Amino acid sequence: MATRRALMAGVASTAGAMGTVGVLAACAGGGTGVEQGGAVPGGAVPGGVPDRPVTLSYLNFFSATDPQNTLFPHALTTIQQRHQRVNVEQITTAGSGQDVMAKFQALASAGTAPDIAALNPQYVEPLRARGQLGDLSPYIRRDAKAFQQEDFAEATLLRARKDGKWHAIPLQMGLWFTLYNATLYEQAGVSKPDATWTWDRLLEATRAVMARHSTVVGISMPPYELPVRGAGGDVLSKDEKKCLLDERAALEGIQFNADLRQKHRVVPGTAEMGGQTVRQLFDTGRLASHIGDPGFLSGSQRGKLGFSWNIASVPKGKTGRLSTVKGPSLVMTNDSKEKDTAWAWLLHYTSPEMQRFVAVEGKIVSARTSALKAFIALDEGFDKSVLLDMASIARPMPYVARYDEMDEEIRVGLDAAYAGEQPVKAAMTEATRKVNLLLTS
Repeated sequence: MATRRALMAGVASTAGAMGTVGVLAACAGGGTGVEQGGAVPGGAVPGGVPDRPVTLSYLNFFSATDPQNTLFPHALTTIQQRHQRVNVEQITTAGSGQDVMAKFQALASAGTAPDIAALNPQYVEPLRARGQLGDLSPYIRRDAKAFQQEDFAEATLLRARKDGKWHAIPLQMGLWFTLYNATLYEQAGVSKPDATWTWDRLLEATRAVMARHSTVVGISMPPYELPVRGAGGDVLSKDEKKCLLDERAALEGIQFNADLRQKHRVVPGTAEMGGQTVRQLFDTGRLASHIGDPGFLSGSQRGKLGFSWNIASVPKGKTGRLSTVKGPSLVMTNDSKEKDTAWAWLLHYTSPEMQRFVAVEGKIVSARTSALKAFIALDEGFDKSVLLDMASIARPMPYVARYDEMDEEIRVGLDAAYAGEQPVKAAMTEATRKVNLLLTS
């Protein structure tokens, strides 16, 4: 395993040579637009960045302690070594109670749309469909050598491209995997979970832990698409024109989740949680396991928990193992008046060098394979090979233009089924009907 010092030495030396010069020099073409060559009106400096003060506005949802804010000041400092008159100001929705989509629309309506934004995956397609995202394709074609498209995990690109055009650049790779309390497992005589584990084996292990420890309330509710896809079902048809959650395989997966709470009593309801979050329950040793993502993993690393923990594959269903890929992407807005400078920032911020920096310093799972490998190379006491395994079996959710509305209808149906308010079939038949109306309207 590589040490953090050795990895960061590589980052520093490479970033100095490429991150502040090579990457931005790749933008150089003597023009303020996308095309190269020719004299530049207005005295633009190489890279298409105009030779005047430019302040980009950057909308995101990252809190002050988010790993992305480990990268931001470093990226800003290094870009300013080449473009001293460029500045980037963050607008964050963290702590405001407003999601990034609502803030984006509010700014756009006021005529102050941000130049760039970090978006959750479900918001990319709705904004693209409304014509609010800039087309990055010409820039990417021009700067292909610096951009290194082949370095991105293939599954992450499905949310970035549509109809042959790029409208987003994947930033992080959200993956589902199992985080488990290794101390509880060992004390209950449960073996370490691995890729052979089924959903039923996870249930058995949880029961064993709960029988040994009365304070353990079970596990968190698994993301519904995992048992659904593991049973051979899916959310939408391949052409994304029909909801499939009322079909037998999907109902089988959702019934499994509902039974975890209503029949087996291993997923706590509101009363059993006692006002605590899943994060709090896991950190205090009251959850045997949690199917989480890299954000939850990062919190576990930084939290210095008082017990041993590890990560493992998601359980498999009768048709095999599948994870879900998600995570934020960066976009340039169509209303930006500084598109060339915005592109220089995007190219720099998402470069292999910058992403390797934040992977090592911020402990995130980057959408870039090279950065992910740098993170995995750090010896931090848990099985990081699981991340590569999950990336290899990950599939995206169907992020259609009305995904947020679709997701809400599905959530209503799931909540009714999980709470025992409706039978699974009735709840999901109604949810499917409403989703199909959205897809056809």
